[in-house]
Amino acid sequence: MPTGGLISLNNSDYKKSRKILESRRWCGITDRKNISYDVKELADNYYMNEFSASIGLVQLRKLDKMNSVREKIAKKYHQEINLENKMPIIDGCSYHLYWILVKNRNQFIKKMFENNIQVGIHYKPVHQMTLYKNMAKLPITENIGQNIVSLPIHPNLSNNEIQQVINSVNKFAI
Repeated sequence: MPTGGLISLNNSDYKKSRKILESRRWCGITDRKNISYDVKELADNYYMNEFSASIGLVQLRKLDKMNSVREKIAKKYHQEINLENKMPIIDGCSYHLYWILVKNRNQFIKKMFENNIQVGIHYKPVHQMTLYKNMAKLPITENIGQNIVSLPIHPNLSNNEIQQVINSVNKFAI
């Protein structure tokens, strides 16, 4: 099934940005008038089917509530996780993820998985990916990239699951 999405623009020059994005979503086709069109730059094909769009519209109605639940989880993590280096609480943040910095990340992740807690790594430093390798040395970014872990924060977590995450982080993040 194809994937889709939404781009929201919030600036005074949105018409120019919209025109660029619209041309890049459909193989670079621009200036379409009836059966006439032009291609001015290489682009991709970002079609979204109607089924995916209908699900997206329903999910948008739930967005504020889901973000509110994530914010409550983030605040609980922030208050109860006993680590110095963790994601700060910021007004207006959607908390699509919540990160912490741990020592010995591989051991920490192993312990979390053994306790049925799915954690992740968001995000790997871009300058270390093949396309950008050897373009820059960023020691602070590299250090954070070796220690960062994302905790579960989806809105379907139960209070017991949230507490299990907190207890496990406090136990295993040495």
